[in-house]
Amino acid sequence: MLGTVLGDRYKIVAVLGAGGFGQTYLAEDTHQPDGLSCVVKQFKPTTQDAKTLEIARRLFNKEVEMQKILGQHEQIPKFLDFFEENQEFYLVQEFIDGEPLSHEFARRRLNEAETIDFLRDVLVVLEFVHRHRVIHRDIKPGNLIRRHQDGKIVLIDFGAVKEIHTQVVGDTGQTSFTVGIGTHGYTPTEQLAGKPRFCSDLYALGMTAIHGLTGLPPSRLPEDPDTAEYLWKNHIKIGTGLAFILDRMIRFHFSQRYQSATEVLQALQRLSELPTDITEIPPSLLLPDSLRDQTNVDLLDTNLPKRLKSGARAVAVATAIVTGLVLGVRQLGWLEPLELGVFDRLVQLRAQPAPDPRLLIVEITEEDLQTLNRPTPSDRDVATVMATLAKHQPRVVGVSLYRELPQEPGRAELLQQFKSPNTIAILNLGSANSTQIPPPPGVPPERVGFNDIAIDPDGTVRRNLMFASLNSETYHSFSLRLALQYLSAQGIAPKPSPDNPQLLQIRDTLFPPLQPTSGAYQRADTAGYQILMDYRSAEAVAAQVSFTDVLRGEIDPALVRDKIVLIGTTAPSSKDLFNTPYTAGQQDDYKMPGVVVHAQW
Repeated sequence: MLGTVLGDRYKIVAVLGAGGFGQTYLAEDTHQPDGLSCVVKQFKPTTQDAKTLEIARRLFNKEVEMQKILGQHEQIPKFLDFFEENQEFYLVQEFIDGEPLSHEFARRRLNEAETIDFLRDVLVVLEFVHRHRVIHRDIKPGNLIRRHQDGKIVLIDFGAVKEIHTQVVGDTGQTSFTVGIGTHGYTPTEQLAGKPRFCSDLYALGMTAIHGLTGLPPSRLPEDPDTAEYLWKNHIKIGTGLAFILDRMIRFHFSQRYQSATEVLQALQRLSELPTDITEIPPSLLLPDSLRDQTNVDLLDTNLPKRLKSGARAVAVATAIVTGLVLGVRQLGWLEPLELGVFDRLVQLRAQPAPDPRLLIVEITEEDLQTLNRPTPSDRDVATVMATLAKHQPRVVGVSLYRELPQEPGRAELLQQFKSPNTIAILNLGSANSTQIPPPPGVPPERVGFNDIAIDPDGTVRRNLMFASLNSETYHSFSLRLALQYLSAQGIAPKPSPDNPQLLQIRDTLFPPLQPTSGAYQRADTAGYQILMDYRSAEAVAAQVSFTDVLRGEIDPALVRDKIVLIGTTAPSSKDLFNTPYTAGQQDDYKMPGVVVHAQW
């Protein structure tokens, strides 16, 4: 294979790795004057039948779009090219000149300060990755490269090719979609079961940091036979603060870990603000904000370093004891699974009504994508569907689709459809420290709603985020915008409650928001204006028609006239799927597409 030129451009210089799905090569770009080095990843489908190739092609096209976005981060290899040759698929990415941490860890151990710097470096990258709803799923020393140029850590090998291999094989009937991807020892149990979460990446990062500190890979660390937790602290002497943070990152059960990269970064920041002579650190200082006691002593005021320094060990120990007692069973979350489990069971036991006659979902299914032979519908197809629906006089249309992609045919027609006064578009807020994904240009703010969904620490959607504030601006949710526009035609508008102007009221119905002390929600982020979800159906919340049927004009006008119409994807390959109370306890997991979740609201 050495010396072979792929895609009439990339000359193979060396083999970097191999697996059941294909190989990874170091190559020279012969179209560049200096023969720029790059990495070429090959995917070789297990069979060459037309169906397998069609599925692989669609999944790869979708992956290309995501890799282009992720490659914009300076600590992720840039996406360079993608091509198909001899019924095999290739991704081309930037080559990172540096040393994998697997080599570095074989030579030396990290000290405590280096470990904290390493964690911060990678967590910032994970914030960016997770913001785009991507889970890396294979964080380990070999996939983290210390770049020679600036010493920064670069995150490589997102396992996209492995995931596509799994999905293609699953679609062709040879294995299951729920195949765990990862590396033994760095991969938590929920990911091995095929159900990765954002905190699965935090687990892998924590295990990598412990490997760097102790010099021992996970396979050489003992486990507690009763809890399955790793016993690693007797192999190294480090501060109690960093030990607490690492322990919480690698907890066996995902619900007991930090749930986001931001939470870990906040804990590291608080740790850095403590005086260096403090030997006992109150654990509550390093917990996420939703777990810390806000009703007792404010442990994060500006005088904390002085108070701790003057009181030294006695104050710190006393604070830890008192805070632990105040938190009690409720704050530690011991009852949370029971409370949420009861809520889930009550939702499951509710009678399943007929589909809501006020709603219609135009769903983009896997069959639609296969018919269109695209990973997502084109701008022109979406514009055609919107124009077809408009002829049948819907009261409001919500388009849960928009991509910041290069200009393509039909973009002008699509933007023209968004000018309709009864059309609602989406934006994605991300987080306070992240860049928003904006709505289509030209759509006024009163016709835009955010599609961010509040997810509980156990990965389930039970809350409806109605309003959110970011950078001093208040935004309406996508579903709220749809509901208010629908009601406005009947002369119904929201108003402040006469008894409490801070509460929203629609007619006689009051919508009190969840508070940090609301039952099980001691541990969830209750920022913004949130209420509990009012789930009405596991599947048939509304009538559903396929995107391609509407595209062909094959739709009953009565399904559209004077209705709320939502357009969105229900295809499993879209990854826009969420755990709901209906998922718990089911033999076959039921994940609800995002557009259906919006319809429940």
